[in-house]
Amino acid sequence: MAPVTRTLLLTFGLVIVLAFLLALGGPLHPLWAWLIAVNAVTLGMYGYDKFIAGSARTRIPERVLLGLALAGGTPAALIGMLLFRHKTAKTSFLGQFVVVLLIQAVIVVVVLVVSGRM
Repeated sequence: MAPVTRTLLLTFGLVIVLAFLLALGGPLHPLWAWLIAVNAVTLGMYGYDKFIAGSARTRIPERVLLGLALAGGTPAALIGMLLFRHKTAKTSFLGQFVVVLLIQAVIVVVVLVVSGRM
């Protein structure tokens, strides 16, 4: 299995398990459980990737970091980028991150229009 695929599967597996545990324990709606879990994992991944940058350890692939943001971890990705000063100077990553933000904005607008709230 390719390293990116393995990292992606392990990362999202962790998010799913954490979200399940959060939703299982009480009155937390599954959507909130997912958002809490994906943001916690996203922040951890950005911090870990910054921590190991420059070492011989295997880095977190950018596709995984962007995938976490796309899956709902955008707030934590932004916090991680600012807090750890990570990926803020890499224009190719920032461009892809902006695309993720635009996709999410379109989805929010469509959901609001369809639900009659806009």
